[in-house]
This record gives sequence, C-alpha cells and structure tokens, in this order.
Amino acid sequence: MNGENQHIGFLDVVVKTANGALPIEGALVNIYEYTETAEGSERGGLIYTLETDKNGKAPRVALPAKDKNLSLSYGNPKPFATYNISVLKDGYYDNHYVNAPIFQGVVSMQPVTLIPLAEYASPQDDYPDASRRYVETPDTDL
Repeated sequence: MNGENQHIGFLDVVVKTANGALPIEGALVNIYEYTETAEGSERGGLIYTLETDKNGKAPRVALPAKDKNLSLSYGNPKPFATYNISVLKDGYYDNHYVNAPIFQGVVSMQPVTLIPLAEYASPQDDYPDASRRYVETPDTDL
C-alpha cells in the first residue's frame, strides 16, 4: 500500500448458513488488496488467509486504512481503504465481496451467508441467485 495508508482499521468476518442461523466452521476467508486502474477495479495481492472457528467467526484483522481526517473537507479522496473478500467452503457456493470499505479506527463487519451446493453441483456452477454471488459495496462520495 502507498504512504497515504498509514492508519489502521479492522475487519471481522462471520460466516453462516440457513439465513444466518447456523455458523460454518472451517470456511476459508481470503482478503485481497483492492486496486483501481484506468480500466476499472481489480483484485490485488492476497493479504490474509483466515479460517472460521466453531462460531463461524474469522480472527479480527488489522488493515491499512486512510486518514479519517480526509472526510473533513470536500474534494479529498475517499476517507476509507477498500478490500476484496472471498469466502470458500467445500459443499457451499463461493461468495465474493468487492470494494469492502475499511475506515481508520473502526471495526467493519462483513456478514457472509453461504448457500449449500445442490447434489452434484460445483462451487463454480451458476449461483442460485446470481445477484448475490458478487456483492459490491455501493460507491459513495463522502
């Protein structure tokens, strides 16, 4: 990350199934840098690989964030850093989150609901509800 990201924010990821009723132990949570290019955004390098516990919670991670004072005046860059998150577990469809914001001094929560695979399906097959497979945080100008 460049020199402007010398501040820290935190990320908690909780993975469940059955509309959030059952925690999923052993899910793999990958956190990637989020990179914006002239052609659009893309996934950057892998920063963390985590595994969820019996409560479906991955260990809290500290991530570089932008200075929160950037939000105090108009025209500054966005006052948060963004990351991509992939959540994988055998027997479930993969979930990917793009542009997840991390603010300085704030614990950001990323709830994840995994859907079990249909018999003989693979995680790369079409997701039952394609609108939920890739979730992009709305781009806001703060």
